[in-house]
Order: sequence, then structure tokens, then C-alpha cells
Amino acid sequence: PIPGWFQYDVGVTEEYSDDKPPVVTHVGGQPIEMDRIYRVATKISDLTNGQSKPFTDYFTAHPDLFPSKGAYTNIHAELMGYFARNLWRKIWDNISPSLNGLCDPANECDPKGRLEKLDLDEDGIVGIDEIHAALRDVVGLSVDENEKSLAQFVHSFADTTGDGQVTVQDFELFCDEMPQAYKRDEWRLAYSRSTASVQFTAKSAK
Repeated sequence: PIPGWFQYDVGVTEEYSDDKPPVVTHVGGQPIEMDRIYRVATKISDLTNGQSKPFTDYFTAHPDLFPSKGAYTNIHAELMGYFARNLWRKIWDNISPSLNGLCDPANECDPKGRLEKLDLDEDGIVGIDEIHAALRDVVGLSVDENEKSLAQFVHSFADTTGDGQVTVQDFELFCDEMPQAYKRDEWRLAYSRSTASVQFTAKSAK
């Protein structure tokens, strides 16, 4: 038949029978509530292209209920935003003044020092080109010098003030917020970082 299927987590239960298609009976470990609205992540085209017969039948019969263009998420932008957050976190960890990267009263976070490690032209601003260089030299990614879309997303995430520039004020804000982020990721801190990443400096990238 047509390929494609729902991917469920461990909280979803299906009931099978010999003469009928499988039916979902539980979501999140709880019995299905027929009057409740559940959210499903899928491509907008899959609502009518036959990948899911129930969706196709429903939206063919009720075209007025098809989601409007502004009502759904651009998955490409969502994924790029996710990658940007994680890559900025890797950059942040690797330009830490200490081995464990923590920002707390006993361990100076040093926002100015962190910025200086990325600010290759020493103008007090971390630009997209410098983020691009950090993805290569700090994180260790293989980058294309003519393709900087990912660097733009990372730069946008690092620009906490939304003024189009990444400055020491943005770094100060991250220094305030990172302790909570580290607390959420205590498991990850159990794994040591490579010595090479800790030794990175702005001068070594020039």
C-alpha cells in the first residue's frame, strides 16, 4: 500500500484485530477521550495526499476545516532553530574560561572574555561571519564558505536583544540564564570535553 505511518511514543497504545485496521486506544498512557482535541505533527500535504486514509477522507469531506496557511509551523525553520540553539550551546561551552563551563558566583562567567574569543576583528560585535568561523574552528563542523544559513540562524539565536548585533549585553544575558540550563543538563556535564576545544582562542583562528 501507500507508504507512510504514524510514529508513536511509548504512551500510545493501539488495539489490533484480524478484520479491522488498528485503533489508537490510549495517548500519554491515558484512554482516548472522544471529546478531546489531540495534536498531531505531520506535513500539511499529508492531510490530503493519501498517506493517511483517515486524514484524506476527513479533509476531503470537510475542506473548510483544512488548516489555513498561517496556522501551522514551518518545519524547516523549526529544525534550523533547534540546531541553532544546540550549536550556540556548544560554542558557549567551548569558549568557557574553565573546564566545566559553569556560570555561577564561584566560577566567573566572563561575558567579555567569551565575546573576545569569537570577535575576530575586535570591533566588540560578533557577526555572522564570526559565528560561521566558530562553527568551523570551535565546534569543528565542516562548513561551506559560501553557505552561511546555519550561521545566520545561530547568530539570530545569540542576538537576545533583537537589535541585529551580538554584543557583550547578549553574553551577559546568557551568563544570567546558563546556570538554569546547566542544571537541566547535569547528565551531559558528566562527560568531559576535549582538550583541543578548551584551548581555542581568537588568535588561534586568525
